[in-house]
Amino acid sequence: MRCRLVAILLVAALLAACESGSTPETSSAPTTVAQDSSVGPLLLWHGWSGGDRQALGRLVDRYNRQQRDGRIVLQSVPLAGFAAELRAAVAAGSGPHLILIPNTWIGGLAEAGVLLPLNDLVPAQETGTLLPVTLAGAQARDAAGTLRLYGAPVRFDTLALYYNAANLTEPPADTATMLAVGRGLSDPEAQPPIWGLALNLSYDNMIGYLYAFDGRIFDDNGQVALGTAGRAGAEQWLAWLIALQNDPRILARSESSILVDRELKDGRAFMTFDWAHQIGVYRGLWGNQIGIAPLPRLSETGRAPRPYVRADVLAINNLAGVREREAAARFIRFMISEEAQAVLLQSDMQPASRTLALTGDSPQEIAAQVFRVQAEQGLPMPNSSVRAFVEQEIKRMQRQASLGLTTPSDAVTEADRRLRERLEPSAPMP
Repeated sequence: MRCRLVAILLVAALLAACESGSTPETSSAPTTVAQDSSVGPLLLWHGWSGGDRQALGRLVDRYNRQQRDGRIVLQSVPLAGFAAELRAAVAAGSGPHLILIPNTWIGGLAEAGVLLPLNDLVPAQETGTLLPVTLAGAQARDAAGTLRLYGAPVRFDTLALYYNAANLTEPPADTATMLAVGRGLSDPEAQPPIWGLALNLSYDNMIGYLYAFDGRIFDDNGQVALGTAGRAGAEQWLAWLIALQNDPRILARSESSILVDRELKDGRAFMTFDWAHQIGVYRGLWGNQIGIAPLPRLSETGRAPRPYVRADVLAINNLAGVREREAAARFIRFMISEEAQAVLLQSDMQPASRTLALTGDSPQEIAAQVFRVQAEQGLPMPNSSVRAFVEQEIKRMQRQASLGLTTPSDAVTEADRRLRERLEPSAPMP
């Protein structure tokens, strides 16, 4: 593989300085020390942008200053074409040594033989410092059916309740309180209307409450369970979403997310669900009055929601040579170290580390405490090669019910049938 990378590395090396987007900084020595080997520069593809890209550049600069070889060269690749370009490059016997990708890509890329299992390269005592939910999202089964770790999580993203503390003295602990407070703060007759609660009822935002209703899409063995063991919960979840959408005292939409976003950004809504990476938006809206709390417990069952947890993971090209693999693993160990994880935290990213101390009172640490608690309750964002199909069918189910085109019961039946036809074609229908 090293020979095939010469041309691209020559170009990448010329661009490395501007790609990192940072200047040298004074810091303590990193936790990783280079070994004496003949390995050359390692090319890392990533799709981070803005401030995240700058933070990554600073970390790479810090790492490279301590290395005699195996230094990292960053190359930004637009996410829209990233996966296809990677597959094509590896199929041609080339590609980057390292990739920084969403965990949702792991299953398909591992199945295609693009990724190298990390189990023997990164010690368990080091990956054990990471949040289990992020590790679960980076695992997939190999051709023999063995569960392997194909990526090391460096940051995660999940949902929480954002609220304007100037209007709420404390966040609601359950959904009944959330709705009561939201209705009380709303004035839908005002011009323009004021909303105590504004919710985007999208699949990604609300799937956690399917599990709070004890619904499920698959059972513990990976078999479709939506219309069997998960039926009652799924029907209740759909009925609950419809009730939210029809409540005149709150703004809740499944088909009009733009309307919800506009009301929030125009300062006419005081409480919502959103992802960790959107924290800058709410700081801009509410300043030091920003409040962040775990998603409210579902009052109907008393259960906490289990939102999806996305992770960005570092993975190694399966074509990398032995010395390249060892050098790539050194960089991975650096990126999951507390030193690097603290830099990500300071840059308003959620570190994948579960051991990084969050005892300070900085805005970043206060927010990270909430998101860590929420992640510990969450589920890994699915990463299988059929993920997109499953998501499409659950969205279809939700849309059919929310528009009144069918009943929740019939919507669940139809979605279950379609999932089984595609995923279990030889199995008898329940």
